[in-house]
Amino acid sequence: MSISYKTSSAFSEFSCLGGDCEDTCCRNWEIKLDRQHFDLLQDVMSKEKDEESLFEQYIHLNENPITSDHDYAFIRMGVNGYCAMLDGKGLCSIHAKHGVSVLGNVCTMFPRVISRCGDTVELSGALSCPEVVRNCIDDKTPLKLKRFKTSDLPRSENYPVQRELYDLDDDYYSENFNIVREYMMNVMAEEEHALETRLYMLANLTNKISAFYHRGCEVPAEDQLESVLIALSDKEIAGKLDYLIKNYDVESPISMIVAHSILLIKLQQANSENISQLYEKIMVKHQTTNENVAELLAVQLNKIISKLDADSKSYVDKSITRYILNCLYREWFISMPDPFTYVQMLLVRTSILRILIYLSIGQEELELHQLKQKIVYVMYNFARNIDQNLEFLKVVYNALSEQTMMNFDFSPAFIRIYSE
Repeated sequence: MSISYKTSSAFSEFSCLGGDCEDTCCRNWEIKLDRQHFDLLQDVMSKEKDEESLFEQYIHLNENPITSDHDYAFIRMGVNGYCAMLDGKGLCSIHAKHGVSVLGNVCTMFPRVISRCGDTVELSGALSCPEVVRNCIDDKTPLKLKRFKTSDLPRSENYPVQRELYDLDDDYYSENFNIVREYMMNVMAEEEHALETRLYMLANLTNKISAFYHRGCEVPAEDQLESVLIALSDKEIAGKLDYLIKNYDVESPISMIVAHSILLIKLQQANSENISQLYEKIMVKHQTTNENVAELLAVQLNKIISKLDADSKSYVDKSITRYILNCLYREWFISMPDPFTYVQMLLVRTSILRILIYLSIGQEELELHQLKQKIVYVMYNFARNIDQNLEFLKVVYNALSEQTMMNFDFSPAFIRIYSE
């Protein structure tokens, strides 16, 4: 079987900045270490006392009774939150001395994510890396895929595949994953229509098909799936929705209330994380009180957006579009029970991200490069602290489910986050 290798145009030119990066990926994470590279590291680091001490102090076996070779051990961060293996320039001392071959898959491949769907290997980038965010939001052709060579990967052989789909003919949900994802991405990429219009169409489309297209579903009537996809992604519908969405009246700041509740939980659980500190600064900056924080911030949000010039608003919307397209390509919605559940969670995440971006901008008059810097900072820290924290996302999902917000009736509230 011939294998094709594809990556997005945004990620095709990615190159790690190393010590020139404004941050490090070796901070505030507990890094999984696979069995093979645990053994390799143990071997090479046992030859010198200093490295042997580092290994014994910071590399620990996974104590979970249910484990695998993939998460056989962990590299824990030092007391300052940074990896103890970093040198004075913020680079990996183990990599510098022993090469990439001994490093674990996570350390070697980040921010690369490799997936395999049938005969296609997909390479994407995690937005928890600021350089990936920069490339992503500047991408002029977000749906264009390019071929990549495995020889360009840090490890060209035995590279880790994060998720795989085989035997697609045995599962209708998985079998049609590619075609559904393509329609979802096409809807989001039609940038001649307002961001809110495209978000609404994405929610509506996935809500309709999830009635018969979901995990464990039976094969529906012939052509039902594609006929619904075609009908609900029609460009004429988008044109009519542009006006209706623009004039949708945000009677209650639901998105802000939800965002504040979620960020408050994050602040209580991890107040040292950058996204927590950013939100704390936002609340102090806007002089909100404990009693009505969400309502006051909703007022500030409307003021900020109303004073932004058209170019700035367009740039924020473009950046959010690329964030969503990156998520749709990199994350597989079939990991969720149905497409709508995935999209509703994506809408919630997107609404929080948009709110944080606008409130961090404030009412300053920013040049484009300054606006870009703000967006990059918010987006990569949001990805690190929320998007890639699966345990925290489970808490969010359960809370939304308890409040019956995991249904289409609430989708517009997460799409239209402000009033004009």
